Amino acid sequence: MAYCVYAQDNAKPETVFVTKPNPDGKVQKRLPLFGQLAISIPLTATPEASKNGDQYNTNTVFDYVIPNGLSANFGLGLHLNEWAGISANTGIDWIASEKLVTTPMYGSIMLKPYVHNDNSVLLQFGYGYSFALGRGDLSGDFQKYRLGYVVEDSVSLYLEINQYGFPLYDMNPAGSICVGVSFFDFW
Repeated sequence: MAYCVYAQDNAKPETVFVTKPNPDGKVQKRLPLFGQLAISIPLTATPEASKNGDQYNTNTVFDYVIPNGLSANFGLGLHLNEWAGISANTGIDWIASEKLVTTPMYGSIMLKPYVHNDNSVLLQFGYGYSFALGRGDLSGDFQKYRLGYVVEDSVSLYLEINQYGFPLYDMNPAGSICVGVSFFDFW
């Protein structure tokens, strides 16, 4: 046989509704952070660019330049109203024709002034240090210059120039010209 026993206080609990985001009345400030992921393709001139001319002028852009590797970079930083920022970045760059793989580590300054509605121009400058993988102690200063067009504050198509601070074969200093896409996340 079982008995159910309930203990109950006669006072009813009071319901409290909080209408402020913080009951202390203090405004909580978030740290204005952003992340950036950039994927680009280095380009090189076609060795037979001067021989590809035809009488019907049916040349395409790939008759003059060809893809020459792959680059991926990631950065985290602080921003001011999503149009100016400073970030720390790293990544990996591969230039196929030179058999070069590097890992740049650099700081970057970003400007993103608005042009129209949610579209803006991307100006980015980076400076740091780059290490060549599998090449002994080959390393040097690294510079990155990026110019792009940002759509809806989150995706950018850009043209960039990278310069590595070390000589490689007949390039002194080594470098690349790339086209790519960049994804932003502001929080």
